[in-house]
Amino acid sequence: MRVSVSIVTYRSRDSIDACLDSVRAQRDCVGEVLVVDNHPSEGIADHVRRRHPGASVASMARNAGYAAAHNYNFARAREAAFLALNPDVVLEPGFLGALIGALQADARVGAATGRLLAPGEPTSIDSAGIARGRARLRFVDRGRGERPARFDAEEDVFGPCGAAALYRRSALEAVCRPGEAPFAERFFMYYEDVDLAWRLRRAGFRARYVPRAQARHRRGGSGASPAFVEYHLVRNRLWLTLRNASGHDLLRELPGLALFEAAKLVQSIRRPHLRAALRDQLRGVRDCFRERRRAAARP
Repeated sequence: MRVSVSIVTYRSRDSIDACLDSVRAQRDCVGEVLVVDNHPSEGIADHVRRRHPGASVASMARNAGYAAAHNYNFARAREAAFLALNPDVVLEPGFLGALIGALQADARVGAATGRLLAPGEPTSIDSAGIARGRARLRFVDRGRGERPARFDAEEDVFGPCGAAALYRRSALEAVCRPGEAPFAERFFMYYEDVDLAWRLRRAGFRARYVPRAQARHRRGGSGASPAFVEYHLVRNRLWLTLRNASGHDLLRELPGLALFEAAKLVQSIRRPHLRAALRDQLRGVRDCFRERRRAAARP
């Protein structure tokens, strides 16, 4: 099994070389490297072509978002596994080999994730996969800020962190209707990895955490403002829930969800980006229910 490595860049000039060098160090595991530049005025596409001639580079006319850019790469990918990789991640040697082993060991494993470490000392976990929070409709990076030794065991998790997520191509195809792409473009960025993990689980696939696969994740490599990040996190959280949660979970978690929305409504009085998030969130509710019905009807 070989891997199509998909990288989406946006203001990533300071990190892309280290990322691509670490991909090259994975040796025979890599079948192709596909880069989409979402910020063409930065000139990163030409830089990658010069410095990393083995990569296939495409430029978007505008910032199409994380989900759409990975879908673009998935449409042109040829290998049996697909790695969605952030440009601010540096893979340690053997990262892909360990994750491929998890996919090859069990055909029911549709995705795999490694132990992502935060930069700096002392070493701490950035993500050991996606986990449900105390509220079942809240999702977190497992182990973030904790000691790596607490996460030495290989085990199943809810899903892989989208910063470095390996997917079985056939699993991604199984959760898409003909003509559909695996990453939900309505999210633009944030929670699209949780959405995909949820759909894979409903289709009967598992996600595996493999601590032997290690990488460093710097975070914040896109230079996005806190307001931009919060806008998407608030807007997308309700969409994620409406698209995927069971009726039972919706009823049980409705009080907590309502409290969250009410708190953001109060905060929006002085924060225009939150007003925009709540407004756009409501505008997308009908489409989310339509997508939910369509997914339920999928053979």
